[in-house]
Amino acid sequence: MQKRVLIKIKKDGTELSLREVLEKIKELQDQNPDLDVFFDGDEYAICSRPRDASQ
Repeated sequence: MQKRVLIKIKKDGTELSLREVLEKIKELQDQNPDLDVFFDGDEYAICSRPRDASQ
């Protein structure tokens, strides 16, 4: 499955706290129940991919 970057986060000098990132992930999950929303540390971004229909 291909992931899609929803929000790119600046590595240097970001004003976002971990709590804010987690709240944004929760908000996006609630708005898009058909997507798996997660933080990708390699991309340093909040990403999504379609949920597996078998889950």
